[in-house]
Amino acid sequence: MPEATIRIESLTKADVAAAVELAVRVLRVKPGDRGEQFTADITDERRQMFTAKANNQVVAYGRVLELAAAEAGGRTPAGCYLSGVLVEPAWRGRGIATALTRARLRWACGWTDTVFYVTGADNTASLHLHAVLGFQEIMRFESGRSAVGMDVLSQLVCNSDGCR
Repeated sequence: MPEATIRIESLTKADVAAAVELAVRVLRVKPGDRGEQFTADITDERRQMFTAKANNQVVAYGRVLELAAAEAGGRTPAGCYLSGVLVEPAWRGRGIATALTRARLRWACGWTDTVFYVTGADNTASLHLHAVLGFQEIMRFESGRSAVGMDVLSQLVCNSDGCR
């Protein structure tokens, strides 16, 4: 694949359909209510979605949103959660997930002092990426979402620079 400049930017209404199509194609899921969810990421002040674009095409996205207690699973606390990074397979290994996570952290740490995320205990790539950015594991809990039946809750405490 030819090299292209990757731009990280907030999701726009014009990009919702491309983000939904990416999820449907890569995750092999039905569109369901993803269009409504992604549109809410634009209009709700406690949610945000960022896209990574190459040649003006959406090649990845990552979300951040406020969740109620237990909404992320197990006995998870209410708070701000990073959610759903998805990178087009052909674009993986280029630091796009890290760039999306940094953008989401800058946004989230603008209004909260702690950011959480949940992933499967077998998702070593995600666990490593978040550990490098300063996240610390605080709990494991049983989950039907993970192939190994166990999810990991981690948190990052923001500082005056936005995040640690």
